[in-house]
Parts: sequence; structure tokens; C-alpha cells
Amino acid sequence: MGKIQDAVSWAEGIANDNSHGYGWGGWGPEYDCGHLITMAWENAGVPVRAHGASYTGNMPEAFMACGFRDVTNEINRSNGAGTMPGDVLINRENHAAMVVNGGRIVQARSDLDGMPGDSSGQEIRTQGWYDFPWTHILRYTEGSSPSQPETPAEPAAPRSTLKKGMSGEDVKQLQQKLEDTGYKVGSAGVDGIFGNDTFKAVAAFQEEHGIPVTGVADPETIRALNDAPPKEQVFSLPELQSGSRGDGAVFLQAALNLLNYNCGTADGIFGAKSTAALNRFKEVRLLPTDGKADAALWEELLNELRKGVRK
Repeated sequence: MGKIQDAVSWAEGIANDNSHGYGWGGWGPEYDCGHLITMAWENAGVPVRAHGASYTGNMPEAFMACGFRDVTNEINRSNGAGTMPGDVLINRENHAAMVVNGGRIVQARSDLDGMPGDSSGQEIRTQGWYDFPWTHILRYTEGSSPSQPETPAEPAAPRSTLKKGMSGEDVKQLQQKLEDTGYKVGSAGVDGIFGNDTFKAVAAFQEEHGIPVTGVADPETIRALNDAPPKEQVFSLPELQSGSRGDGAVFLQAALNLLNYNCGTADGIFGAKSTAALNRFKEVRLLPTDGKADAALWEELLNELRKGVRK
């Protein structure tokens, strides 16, 4: 296999092996988004890490120094048309991924269980194309020789202590972990700037976890934050009506079929048969037969499903 397929196969192997999960700043066996893609190419024999790739902010320059070219303007970003296996997808501020076989992408997304490995199978995964949006789409040319870095240097490690006034990728990672564990960093969101709102979020985390309240993300705080479980995810049920499509429609159809209100195959297309089944269900429960799956309908539907589970 060539280097491109080697990189693709390595990344897919990591995604398919749940002993590997998402880890902020991890170079293995836990990986964050940029490090996963960087190590895929390192393992394929392309020395992007030695050329300075240490986080998404410096990946474009490091990769292009190793024989990648920028093909962003050649790609249909809405559907990924024009991409090839091995194409590296970078949002300089936030994320990185790589195109694999079948037009899918592989990426490390987030720590979902606060534990080593990937119990959900979703922390590092392959999935269909989407535009993050990507600021750079880079393609490797087989046989190209990387330029030599002027002064070989180990990539900078994430700073061990973060405090007000700092900025950068490591601050952004801190903010994202705070958000993931339920500590809001303000209206600006995850912007990589350690301001007052991030200071307050760190202080709130420290207070709740018995750490001296300083508002400074010292090594003890960062370790505790990395070990903290994510906040509970809330499943939002959408309002649906005739013509709606997607996963919400699939769930509604499957639930109606389970309750013997036949609406045919759960294909995610809310058409006439699904509308009729929904109205039959609503009529029995004295709800308006308007063909809409609104909050009142979902409450009744979920209650009926719970009854079935308890039997």
C-alpha cells in the first residue's frame, strides 16, 4: 500500500478499536482531533509532527511542508464532491478530520464517558461527509519529499497552567471540557480566550470539586476536569408534520408501529400513511387530529411506550 492508504487504514483501525478514545492533548492511545490525523500520517511515514504539527492551528503549514497541497477550492464543500481518500480536513480554529474510503470521514470528536477507551464507539469514529466548515482541505502527493525543517524541535506541549489573559488552542480545549461538563464559559463560547467568564467557570468547577478556588486552571484542576463525566445529554424531540423527514420521523413511525398504529415502514418520510396513523393515535387520546407531532403528542406517545416497557 502507498502512504495515503497506509494513513487511511491506520486511522480507520483506531476508529474501529474501542480501546482508543478521545483524549485532550493525547498522542496515543487516546487522541484529540488533530493528533489523530497527525499520527495517521506519521505512521504512514510522512513526518508532519517533526515539521511542527502539534494542534489544528499549525497543521496546515506543517502538512504543506511535507508535500500536501491545498485543494480547498477544488471541493464542493456542501457534499464533499471532489474529495479523495487521505484528504486532510482542517478548521484551523477548532477541528481536524480525514477523508477515508467511500467518501466518509474519520475524526476524534469528544470524550463522552470520562474514561479511557471508547465505551460508546462514538468518540473516534467514521461518518458521512459534513462541512465543519473546513478552512483547509489538503491532499498528499505520493512520492513527494518533505522539506527539512530549519531547526528540528519537539512540538510544544500544552501549557500545564492556564489563567486569565492567556489564549490559544489549549485554552480552547479547556473551555470545551468546561462546556462538556456543564460549566458555561460565557456568550462568546469556546473562543480560545481566557477571560472573566472562563475564570468564573474554572472557579465554579473548583468549588464543586473541593479544589482551592483560584480561577486558575492548574495541573490539579485540569486533571480533575479531564476525569469529570460529561453533563447529561438531553434528547430533543422535534415537532413533525406531513412532509417532515429524518431520524425524528423514523422514531415516530417506529413508535406508532410498536403501539399497533400501523404507518408502514419506518423510512423517515412522514407521509400520508404516517399522518393517518398519528391522527388515529391522537383521536383516542382526545388530542387535536391536526397531523402534527408536537410536545403534547410526544408526551402521550412516550407514556404509552413506558407502559409497554413496564409490563
